[in-house]
Amino acid sequence: MSKRTFGRLPTVSKAVIAESTIDRYVKKEALLGTHNMLFEIKTGRSTMLYTLLAEERYGVEVPSGLLYYTQSEEVVRVPRGRNELRGLINARNEMAAYMMPRVNQGKAPEPFLPPTIDDERTCKRCYALDTCMLYCKAVENVEDDSSPIADIYKLKTSHLTPAQADFFKQWEALIALEEQDGIQFRKELWTMSAQEREDKGRCFNSMVIDASFTTPQGPPTGKIHRYTHCFIRAADPVVRVHSLLNGHLSIGDAITVSVDPKLLALARGFIVDLTPEEVVLGLDHDLNANKIAVRLRALRKSKGLIQPMFRIDKDKLSGGMGRIRDNLAQLFYADGDTKRLELVVDLRRPTFEDEPDTLDALRRVPEYVDAANMLNPGQLAAMTRVLSANDYALILGMPGTGKTTVIAALIRTFVGMGKTVLLTSYTHSAVDTILLKLKDDYGILRLGNVDKVWGSACECRGGCC
Repeated sequence: MSKRTFGRLPTVSKAVIAESTIDRYVKKEALLGTHNMLFEIKTGRSTMLYTLLAEERYGVEVPSGLLYYTQSEEVVRVPRGRNELRGLINARNEMAAYMMPRVNQGKAPEPFLPPTIDDERTCKRCYALDTCMLYCKAVENVEDDSSPIADIYKLKTSHLTPAQADFFKQWEALIALEEQDGIQFRKELWTMSAQEREDKGRCFNSMVIDASFTTPQGPPTGKIHRYTHCFIRAADPVVRVHSLLNGHLSIGDAITVSVDPKLLALARGFIVDLTPEEVVLGLDHDLNANKIAVRLRALRKSKGLIQPMFRIDKDKLSGGMGRIRDNLAQLFYADGDTKRLELVVDLRRPTFEDEPDTLDALRRVPEYVDAANMLNPGQLAAMTRVLSANDYALILGMPGTGKTTVIAALIRTFVGMGKTVLLTSYTHSAVDTILLKLKDDYGILRLGNVDKVWGSACECRGGCC
C-alpha cells in the first residue's frame, strides 16, 4: 500500500482489495481490484464526506474508504452507498439553511439553531453543551421544564438574568453582522472570476511561481507561515498588466491562493513583501507547480503541458469570528468568570484603593518617582488612579495628550513593583508603538503574526514569536 497525504484530508491510499464471492457454495478465487481509498484511523469522522472531498479535489475515483480500528487492529472497508450520500447531502442542506441570515425581511424570525436532541445521556457527554444551552436561553428564549434535559438546561442557565441574556443576544448579533459582511467577500471566490476581483482591487490574477526566488533559511515562523513563495505576473498578452501596488492588497494582509476553476483555496497565509512586479507570501502549505500541473491534467482529462496560473485573493475572514464569539460566551457559562460578568455586563462600578495610601507605597518605587518628574499633572493623576485600581481603570484623552506615554510609564512602574505585564490591543501597530518606548529597558516577548509586527519591535530583547 502506497500512501500520500494531501492537506487536511486523511491519507489517500492505493489499495489492492481481494473480493470473494458471497455464495458460500461456489468456490472461486478472490478477485483482486486496485482502488483509490481514504485510509483513516477510527475517530468517528465521516468517511463518506472525505471520499467526496478527495474525488473532487484530486480528480480520481474514490469509491470507498478504509477504517482502521486500533483496539481490535482491524481494517474495515466502508463503501460509498447512495443512501449514505443522500443523507449527507440532506444534512449539509439543513446546516446551510440554519447558516442563512436569521431574520427575513418582513417575515417572522427564523430559528437560529436546530431543535435540541433532548437525550439526557447524549447531551451530558456533548462538548458543546454549555454553548448550546446558552444559545437556547439567550438567543431563542427557550423555556424548558418538561423535556428529558430540563434539569440540565436549568443547571446551565438558571444563573442568567434577563439583562444578561439580552446583553449576550445583542452582542452575538453584532458579531454575526460583522461576520456576514466578511462572508460576501469570500463568496466572490466562487461567484466572480479572478479578473473581475482584480478589477476591484481584491485579487492578483494570472500569477506564476518565481522559480528563481531563494527561500529564506530557517525554521517556520508560525503555524501559518511555514513556507515562503514568490509570485510574478505570467507572460500573457491577453492579461492587462499593471502594478501590483494599484489594488487594495498590502503587506500583512491575509490571502488565499487558488488555481481556477477547481483548485480553490490551495493555501492560505499573509503577504510578506510586495513590489510593483512581485509578491512574496508566507503560506501554510507548500505549492509545487509540477504536482499541481499533474492534478490539473487529471481534472481536465488532458495529457498536454499545463502551467498553473494562480490567483491570490484577499481573505477578510482568515481568522473568522469564532474566537471572539467564544470569548463572549465564556462570560455567561455557569462556571464562567463571575467577576468579569458583573463588571462588563452588569456594569458594577470598579473599586479603587485609597489614593493617599497608594501614593505612600508608590513613593518607594524608583520608576514611579522618575515618571512623576516627567509627566504633567493630568498624566500623573491618571497614572496614580490606574495604580490604585482593584478591578480596572479607563484612561480617556484626545490624540496627543500623552496616553501612550502614560501607558509606557505604567509598565515601567509595574515591572519595578515586581509584576509581569500583558500589553494587548486591537491592532499590532498600537502594541508596537508602545514597545518601541520600552525595547531598551526590558526583556519583552512579542506575540503575534511575524508578518504583521513592525521589524523594529521584533528587535526587543526577548524576541518575537
